[in-house]
Amino acid sequence: MLALFWIVSSALGAGNFSKEELQTARKLDNVNRNDLIKARIKKLKNEVQETTQKEHLKLKKRALKVDTIIIRGGTVLQGKISELTDKYVEFSPLYGIGTIRIHYKNIERITTEHKYHIFYNGKETTGQIVSIKDHAFLIIQHDGIKEYVKIANIDRFILSVKENDTLENRLRNRFPYTRSSIDIGIERETGVKYNRKLTFDYHLTRRKVRHREILDLHYAYETTTTSLPQGEVKSLDKKDLHITAEENILIDPQQFWFAQLGYDFDQPRKIRYRLYPAVGYGYRFLFGPETWLQFKTGAGYVYESFYPYATQNFDQHMNNHDYSAAFIGIRAKNHFYNLWLFKELILLGNIFYMPSLTYPSHDWLSRSTFTIEVPINTMLSLKWVYRIINDDNPVPEVGNNKTTTDLYFSIRY
Repeated sequence: MLALFWIVSSALGAGNFSKEELQTARKLDNVNRNDLIKARIKKLKNEVQETTQKEHLKLKKRALKVDTIIIRGGTVLQGKISELTDKYVEFSPLYGIGTIRIHYKNIERITTEHKYHIFYNGKETTGQIVSIKDHAFLIIQHDGIKEYVKIANIDRFILSVKENDTLENRLRNRFPYTRSSIDIGIERETGVKYNRKLTFDYHLTRRKVRHREILDLHYAYETTTTSLPQGEVKSLDKKDLHITAEENILIDPQQFWFAQLGYDFDQPRKIRYRLYPAVGYGYRFLFGPETWLQFKTGAGYVYESFYPYATQNFDQHMNNHDYSAAFIGIRAKNHFYNLWLFKELILLGNIFYMPSLTYPSHDWLSRSTFTIEVPINTMLSLKWVYRIINDDNPVPEVGNNKTTTDLYFSIRY
Protein backbone atom coordinates (compact mmCIF):
# COMPACT_ATOMS: atom_id res chain seq x y z
CA MET A 1 0.00 0.00 0.00
CA LEU A 2 2.85 2.42 0.82
CA ALA A 3 4.53 1.61 -2.48
CA LEU A 4 1.27 2.24 -4.40
CA PHE A 5 0.75 5.52 -2.52
CA TRP A 6 4.27 6.58 -3.47
CA ILE A 7 3.67 5.65 -7.11
CA VAL A 8 0.44 7.68 -7.36
CA SER A 9 1.98 10.60 -5.49
CA SER A 10 4.98 10.59 -7.80
CA ALA A 11 2.74 10.40 -10.85
CA LEU A 12 0.51 13.25 -9.72
CA GLY A 13 3.32 15.31 -8.24
CA ALA A 14 2.25 18.85 -9.25
CA GLY A 15 1.85 17.78 -12.86
CA ASN A 16 5.60 17.72 -13.44
CA PHE A 17 6.07 15.77 -16.68
CA SER A 18 9.31 15.43 -18.60
CA LYS A 19 9.96 17.43 -21.77
CA GLU A 20 9.87 14.19 -23.78
CA GLU A 21 6.43 13.32 -22.41
CA LEU A 22 5.02 16.76 -23.23
CA GLN A 23 6.40 16.64 -26.79
CA THR A 24 4.74 13.23 -27.26
CA ALA A 25 1.44 14.65 -25.99
CA ARG A 26 1.57 17.51 -28.53
CA LYS A 27 2.18 15.10 -31.40
CA LEU A 28 -0.69 12.80 -30.49
CA ASP A 29 -4.11 14.47 -30.46
CA ASN A 30 -5.72 11.65 -28.50
CA VAL A 31 -3.20 11.80 -25.62
CA ASN A 32 -4.41 13.79 -22.63
CA ARG A 33 -3.22 14.41 -19.07
CA ASN A 34 -4.89 11.22 -17.71
CA ASP A 35 -3.07 9.08 -20.26
CA LEU A 36 0.24 10.56 -19.15
CA ILE A 37 -0.60 9.85 -15.51
CA LYS A 38 -1.48 6.24 -16.32
CA ALA A 39 1.75 5.83 -18.28
CA ARG A 40 3.74 7.32 -15.41
CA ILE A 41 2.07 4.97 -12.88
CA LYS A 42 2.81 1.95 -15.07
CA LYS A 43 6.42 2.99 -15.51
CA LEU A 44 6.93 3.51 -11.78
CA LYS A 45 5.25 0.16 -10.98
CA ASN A 46 7.72 -1.58 -13.28
CA GLU A 47 10.63 0.18 -11.59
CA VAL A 48 9.40 -0.87 -8.14
CA GLN A 49 8.96 -4.50 -9.31
CA GLU A 50 12.46 -4.57 -10.78
CA THR A 51 13.96 -3.18 -7.55
CA THR A 52 12.00 -5.71 -5.44
CA GLN A 53 13.13 -8.59 -7.65
CA LYS A 54 16.78 -7.51 -7.38
CA GLU A 55 16.56 -7.33 -3.56
CA HIS A 56 14.82 -10.71 -3.49
CA LEU A 57 17.58 -12.26 -5.59
CA LYS A 58 20.23 -10.80 -3.29
CA LEU A 59 18.51 -12.23 -0.21
CA LYS A 60 17.99 -15.57 -1.95
CA LYS A 61 21.62 -15.74 -2.98
CA ARG A 62 22.70 -14.91 0.57
CA ALA A 63 20.42 -17.59 2.04
CA LEU A 64 21.56 -20.26 -0.41
CA LYS A 65 25.26 -20.09 0.42
CA VAL A 66 26.75 -23.56 0.17
CA ASP A 67 30.09 -25.16 0.88
CA THR A 68 31.32 -27.76 -1.59
CA ILE A 69 33.48 -30.83 -0.99
CA ILE A 70 34.66 -33.07 -3.83
CA ILE A 71 35.71 -36.47 -2.54
CA ARG A 72 37.75 -39.19 -4.16
CA GLY A 73 35.98 -40.57 -7.21
CA GLY A 74 34.44 -37.23 -8.17
CA THR A 75 31.42 -37.25 -5.83
CA VAL A 76 30.29 -33.70 -5.07
CA LEU A 77 28.76 -32.84 -1.69
CA GLN A 78 27.10 -29.50 -0.96
CA GLY A 79 25.99 -28.12 2.37
CA LYS A 80 27.80 -26.54 5.32
CA ILE A 81 30.83 -27.48 7.40
CA SER A 82 29.69 -28.09 10.99
CA GLU A 83 33.10 -28.98 12.43
CA LEU A 84 36.68 -29.23 11.25
CA THR A 85 39.44 -31.01 13.19
CA ASP A 86 43.00 -32.08 12.46
CA LYS A 87 41.72 -35.48 11.24
CA TYR A 88 38.39 -34.92 9.48
CA VAL A 89 35.68 -32.55 8.29
CA GLU A 90 32.17 -32.92 9.73
CA PHE A 91 29.71 -31.90 7.02
CA SER A 92 25.96 -31.16 7.07
CA PRO A 93 24.51 -31.99 3.61
CA LEU A 94 22.23 -29.44 1.96
CA TYR A 95 19.49 -32.06 1.62
CA GLY A 96 19.36 -34.39 4.60
CA ILE A 97 19.46 -34.63 8.38
CA GLY A 98 22.53 -35.08 10.55
CA THR A 99 26.20 -34.91 9.64
CA ILE A 100 28.85 -37.04 7.94
CA ARG A 101 32.53 -37.26 8.80
CA ILE A 102 35.07 -37.11 5.93
CA HIS A 103 38.80 -37.75 6.41
CA TYR A 104 41.19 -35.48 4.54
CA LYS A 105 42.80 -38.34 2.62
CA ASN A 106 39.47 -38.77 0.82
CA ILE A 107 39.05 -35.08 -0.04
CA GLU A 108 40.18 -33.71 -3.40
CA ARG A 109 38.82 -30.17 -3.08
CA ILE A 110 37.08 -27.87 -0.57
CA THR A 111 35.51 -24.49 -1.29
CA THR A 112 33.16 -22.50 0.94
CA GLU A 113 30.79 -19.63 0.38
CA HIS A 114 30.35 -19.23 4.14
CA LYS A 115 32.97 -17.31 6.09
CA TYR A 116 34.54 -19.14 9.04
CA HIS A 117 36.41 -18.03 12.14
CA ILE A 118 39.52 -20.22 12.48
CA PHE A 119 41.70 -20.49 15.59
CA TYR A 120 45.16 -22.03 15.15
CA ASN A 121 48.58 -21.87 16.86
CA GLY A 122 47.41 -19.12 19.18
CA LYS A 123 46.28 -17.01 16.21
CA GLU A 124 42.98 -16.52 14.42
CA THR A 125 41.66 -15.58 10.99
CA THR A 126 38.27 -15.17 9.30
CA GLY A 127 37.60 -15.98 5.66
CA GLN A 128 36.48 -18.49 3.04
CA ILE A 129 38.21 -21.74 2.11
CA VAL A 130 39.22 -21.62 -1.55
CA SER A 131 41.32 -24.79 -1.74
CA ILE A 132 43.06 -27.64 0.09
CA LYS A 133 46.68 -28.53 -0.57
CA ASP A 134 48.39 -31.90 -0.03
CA HIS A 135 45.56 -32.94 2.31
CA ALA A 136 47.40 -30.92 4.97
CA PHE A 137 46.84 -27.19 4.31
CA LEU A 138 43.73 -25.06 3.90
CA ILE A 139 43.99 -21.96 1.73
CA ILE A 140 41.91 -19.20 3.32
CA GLN A 141 40.99 -16.03 1.43
CA HIS A 142 40.03 -12.74 3.06
CA ASP A 143 40.28 -9.14 1.83
CA GLY A 144 41.99 -10.31 -1.36
CA ILE A 145 44.71 -12.12 0.62
CA LYS A 146 45.33 -15.88 0.56
CA GLU A 147 46.61 -17.46 3.76
CA TYR A 148 47.89 -21.02 4.27
CA VAL A 149 46.73 -22.70 7.49
CA LYS A 150 48.13 -26.07 8.52
CA ILE A 151 45.20 -28.34 9.34
CA ALA A 152 47.04 -30.08 12.19
CA ASN A 153 47.35 -26.72 13.99
CA ILE A 154 43.62 -25.87 13.93
CA ASP A 155 42.09 -25.73 17.42
CA ARG A 156 38.57 -24.56 16.55
CA PHE A 157 36.64 -23.89 13.35
CA ILE A 158 33.41 -21.87 13.78
CA LEU A 159 30.95 -20.09 11.51
CA SER A 160 31.73 -16.37 11.50
CA VAL A 161 29.48 -13.96 13.40
CA LYS A 162 29.05 -12.10 10.09
CA GLU A 163 27.32 -15.21 8.73
CA ASN A 164 25.31 -16.00 11.87
CA ASP A 165 24.89 -13.38 14.62
CA THR A 166 22.74 -15.50 16.95
CA LEU A 167 23.56 -15.53 20.68
CA GLU A 168 24.73 -19.15 20.45
CA ASN A 169 27.20 -18.43 17.64
CA ARG A 170 28.44 -15.30 19.39
CA LEU A 171 29.19 -17.37 22.49
CA ARG A 172 31.03 -19.96 20.40
CA ASN A 173 33.15 -17.25 18.82
CA ARG A 174 33.74 -15.59 22.20
CA PHE A 175 34.72 -18.88 23.89
CA PRO A 176 36.10 -20.89 20.95
CA TYR A 177 37.60 -23.82 22.88
CA THR A 178 34.68 -24.40 25.22
CA ARG A 179 31.32 -26.17 25.02
CA SER A 180 29.05 -26.18 28.03
CA SER A 181 25.52 -26.68 29.29
CA ILE A 182 23.65 -25.30 32.30
CA ASP A 183 20.78 -27.41 33.69
CA ILE A 184 18.28 -25.97 36.16
CA GLY A 185 15.53 -27.83 38.00
CA ILE A 186 13.18 -26.11 40.47
CA GLU A 187 10.30 -27.65 42.46
CA ARG A 188 7.93 -26.09 44.99
CA GLU A 189 5.17 -27.96 46.83
CA THR A 190 2.59 -26.45 49.17
CA GLY A 191 -0.01 -28.09 51.42
CA VAL A 192 0.43 -29.91 54.70
CA LYS A 193 4.09 -30.06 53.72
CA TYR A 194 5.93 -27.13 52.24
CA ASN A 195 8.72 -28.40 50.00
CA ARG A 196 11.40 -26.40 48.20
CA LYS A 197 13.86 -28.05 45.87
CA LEU A 198 16.66 -26.73 43.66
CA THR A 199 18.98 -28.78 41.48
CA PHE A 200 21.72 -27.30 39.35
CA ASP A 201 24.07 -29.03 36.91
CA TYR A 202 26.92 -27.60 34.91
CA HIS A 203 28.93 -29.44 32.27
CA LEU A 204 31.94 -28.03 30.43
CA THR A 205 34.20 -29.54 27.79
CA ARG A 206 37.24 -27.63 26.59
CA ARG A 207 39.47 -28.96 23.83
CA LYS A 208 42.62 -27.40 22.43
CA VAL A 209 44.98 -29.33 20.13
CA ARG A 210 45.97 -32.45 22.13
CA HIS A 211 44.24 -31.52 25.36
CA ARG A 212 40.64 -31.97 26.49
CA GLU A 213 39.31 -30.69 29.82
CA ILE A 214 35.98 -31.81 31.28
CA LEU A 215 34.17 -30.32 34.26
CA ASP A 216 30.94 -31.66 35.77
CA LEU A 217 29.18 -30.00 38.70
CA HIS A 218 25.98 -31.09 40.44
CA TYR A 219 24.33 -29.24 43.32
CA ALA A 220 21.05 -30.10 45.05
CA TYR A 221 19.22 -28.43 47.91
CA GLU A 222 15.86 -29.51 49.36
CA THR A 223 13.99 -28.67 52.54
CA THR A 224 10.58 -29.80 53.82
CA THR A 225 8.49 -27.90 56.37
CA THR A 226 5.66 -29.95 57.92
CA SER A 227 2.77 -28.31 59.81
CA LEU A 228 1.94 -30.23 63.02
CA PRO A 229 -0.35 -29.37 65.97
CA GLN A 230 2.67 -28.59 68.12
CA GLY A 231 4.19 -26.37 65.43
CA GLU A 232 6.23 -26.55 62.25
CA VAL A 233 9.00 -29.09 61.81
CA LYS A 234 11.67 -28.33 59.24
CA SER A 235 13.95 -30.99 57.79
CA LEU A 236 16.93 -30.81 55.47
CA ASP A 237 16.43 -33.49 52.81
CA LYS A 238 19.21 -32.55 50.39
CA LYS A 239 22.30 -30.44 50.53
CA ASP A 240 24.96 -31.99 48.37
CA LEU A 241 27.64 -30.97 45.91
CA HIS A 242 29.52 -33.22 43.47
CA ILE A 243 32.37 -31.99 41.27
CA THR A 244 34.51 -33.91 38.78
CA ALA A 245 37.40 -32.31 36.89
CA GLU A 246 39.22 -34.30 34.22
CA GLU A 247 42.23 -33.67 31.97
CA ASN A 248 42.79 -35.77 28.83
CA ILE A 249 46.00 -35.87 26.82
CA LEU A 250 44.99 -37.15 23.37
CA ILE A 251 47.26 -39.71 21.76
CA ASP A 252 44.97 -39.76 18.72
CA PRO A 253 41.20 -39.21 18.20
CA GLN A 254 40.50 -42.50 20.02
CA GLN A 255 43.24 -43.01 22.63
CA PHE A 256 44.09 -40.76 25.56
CA TRP A 257 45.70 -40.57 28.98
CA PHE A 258 43.53 -39.16 31.74
CA ALA A 259 43.87 -37.61 35.19
CA GLN A 260 40.78 -36.68 37.17
CA LEU A 261 39.76 -35.46 40.59
CA GLY A 262 36.38 -35.99 42.23
CA TYR A 263 34.89 -34.15 45.21
CA ASP A 264 31.73 -34.94 47.21
CA PHE A 265 29.87 -33.11 49.93
CA ASP A 266 26.55 -34.51 51.19
CA GLN A 267 25.32 -33.25 54.56
CA PRO A 268 22.22 -35.50 54.97
CA ARG A 269 24.42 -38.54 54.21
CA LYS A 270 26.97 -37.31 56.84
CA ILE A 271 29.76 -36.83 54.27
CA ARG A 272 31.82 -33.78 55.26
CA TYR A 273 33.95 -34.25 52.15
CA ARG A 274 35.32 -36.98 49.95
CA LEU A 275 38.26 -36.71 47.52
CA TYR A 276 38.98 -39.35 44.90
CA PRO A 277 41.71 -38.70 42.31
CA ALA A 278 42.46 -41.24 39.55
CA VAL A 279 44.85 -41.61 36.59
CA GLY A 280 44.98 -44.05 33.70
CA TYR A 281 44.36 -44.82 30.04
CA GLY A 282 41.21 -44.43 27.95
CA TYR A 283 39.96 -45.57 24.55
CA ARG A 284 36.96 -44.25 22.61
CA PHE A 285 35.22 -46.35 19.93
CA LEU A 286 33.78 -44.01 17.28
CA PHE A 287 30.65 -45.24 15.50
CA GLY A 288 29.59 -41.90 14.03
CA PRO A 289 29.99 -38.15 14.46
CA GLU A 290 27.86 -38.16 17.62
CA THR A 291 27.88 -41.83 18.62
CA TRP A 292 30.71 -43.31 20.66
CA LEU A 293 31.57 -45.72 23.49
CA GLN A 294 34.45 -44.97 25.85
CA PHE A 295 36.35 -47.11 28.35
CA LYS A 296 38.81 -45.94 31.01
CA THR A 297 40.97 -47.96 33.36
CA GLY A 298 43.59 -47.00 35.92
CA ALA A 299 44.30 -46.52 39.61
CA GLY A 300 43.03 -44.07 42.22
CA TYR A 301 42.83 -43.07 45.85
CA VAL A 302 39.84 -42.29 48.10
CA TYR A 303 39.89 -40.11 51.20
CA GLU A 304 36.66 -39.64 53.21
CA SER A 305 35.70 -37.47 56.18
CA PHE A 306 32.34 -37.88 57.98
CA TYR A 307 30.18 -35.74 60.28
CA PRO A 308 29.53 -37.18 63.78
CA TYR A 309 26.82 -39.83 63.75
CA ALA A 310 25.12 -42.23 66.16
CA THR A 311 26.48 -45.77 66.39
CA GLN A 312 24.84 -49.06 67.31
CA ASN A 313 26.10 -51.52 69.92
CA PHE A 314 28.97 -49.15 70.77
CA ASP A 315 30.57 -49.65 67.39
CA GLN A 316 33.62 -47.54 66.73
CA HIS A 317 32.79 -44.14 65.23
CA MET A 318 34.63 -43.46 61.96
CA ASN A 319 35.78 -39.87 61.40
CA ASN A 320 38.17 -40.31 58.50
CA HIS A 321 38.89 -43.14 56.13
CA ASP A 322 41.13 -43.70 53.10
CA TYR A 323 42.19 -46.47 50.72
CA SER A 324 43.93 -47.12 47.40
CA ALA A 325 41.62 -48.25 44.62
CA ALA A 326 41.40 -49.46 41.07
CA PHE A 327 39.43 -47.37 38.56
CA ILE A 328 37.05 -48.59 35.85
CA GLY A 329 34.91 -46.18 33.84
CA ILE A 330 32.43 -46.45 30.95
CA ARG A 331 30.89 -43.51 29.11
CA ALA A 332 28.64 -43.58 26.02
CA LYS A 333 26.66 -41.24 23.79
CA ASN A 334 24.12 -41.86 21.03
CA HIS A 335 22.40 -39.17 18.96
CA PHE A 336 19.15 -40.16 17.22
CA TYR A 337 17.18 -38.29 14.55
CA ASN A 338 13.49 -38.84 13.78
CA LEU A 339 13.07 -41.49 16.46
CA TRP A 340 9.43 -42.28 17.22
CA LEU A 341 7.73 -38.98 18.07
CA PHE A 342 11.01 -37.10 18.54
CA LYS A 343 12.78 -35.15 15.83
CA GLU A 344 16.01 -35.40 17.84
CA LEU A 345 16.97 -37.45 20.91
CA ILE A 346 20.28 -37.71 22.77
CA LEU A 347 21.15 -40.57 25.14
CA LEU A 348 24.09 -40.33 27.55
CA GLY A 349 25.47 -42.80 30.07
CA ASN A 350 28.35 -42.60 32.54
CA ILE A 351 29.47 -45.24 35.06
CA PHE A 352 32.63 -45.53 37.16
CA TYR A 353 33.67 -47.92 39.91
CA MET A 354 36.56 -47.58 42.36
CA PRO A 355 37.00 -50.76 44.49
CA SER A 356 39.65 -50.92 47.20
CA LEU A 357 42.80 -52.78 46.20
CA THR A 358 42.93 -54.38 49.67
CA TYR A 359 39.28 -54.91 50.73
CA PRO A 360 37.06 -54.46 47.62
CA SER A 361 33.99 -55.92 49.35
CA HIS A 362 34.31 -53.50 52.27
CA ASP A 363 35.55 -50.26 50.64
CA TRP A 364 34.31 -49.02 47.27
CA LEU A 365 32.90 -46.04 45.44
CA SER A 366 30.50 -46.14 42.49
CA ARG A 367 28.57 -43.55 40.45
CA SER A 368 26.10 -44.01 37.57
CA THR A 369 24.28 -41.35 35.56
CA PHE A 370 21.80 -41.88 32.71
CA THR A 371 20.45 -38.94 30.70
CA ILE A 372 17.76 -38.53 28.05
CA GLU A 373 17.88 -35.14 26.34
CA VAL A 374 15.24 -33.74 23.97
CA PRO A 375 16.55 -30.63 22.14
CA ILE A 376 14.05 -27.81 21.60
CA ASN A 377 16.45 -25.84 19.39
CA THR A 378 20.21 -25.44 19.08
CA MET A 379 20.48 -23.80 22.53
CA LEU A 380 17.58 -25.12 24.61
CA SER A 381 16.55 -28.63 25.60
CA LEU A 382 14.79 -30.72 28.23
CA LYS A 383 16.70 -33.35 30.22
CA TRP A 384 15.68 -36.34 32.29
CA VAL A 385 18.53 -37.52 34.55
CA TYR A 386 18.66 -40.67 36.70
CA ARG A 387 21.54 -41.01 39.22
CA ILE A 388 22.72 -43.92 41.35
CA ILE A 389 25.19 -43.28 44.19
CA ASN A 390 26.67 -46.34 45.86
CA ASP A 391 29.52 -46.28 48.38
CA ASP A 392 30.79 -47.69 51.67
CA ASN A 393 29.05 -45.14 53.89
CA PRO A 394 29.45 -46.29 57.53
CA VAL A 395 26.49 -44.32 58.92
CA PRO A 396 23.85 -46.93 59.91
CA GLU A 397 20.73 -44.87 59.13
CA VAL A 398 22.09 -43.69 55.75
CA GLY A 399 23.05 -46.91 54.01
CA ASN A 400 25.10 -47.37 50.86
CA ASN A 401 22.66 -46.51 48.09
CA LYS A 402 21.03 -43.30 46.95
CA THR A 403 19.03 -42.79 43.76
CA THR A 404 17.60 -39.56 42.34
CA THR A 405 15.53 -38.64 39.29
CA ASP A 406 15.46 -35.05 38.02
CA LEU A 407 13.94 -33.11 35.15
CA TYR A 408 15.89 -30.11 33.90
CA PHE A 409 15.56 -27.15 31.60
CA SER A 410 18.94 -26.97 29.85
CA ILE A 411 20.79 -24.11 28.16
CA ARG A 412 23.78 -25.12 26.03
CA TYR A 413 26.27 -23.59 23.63
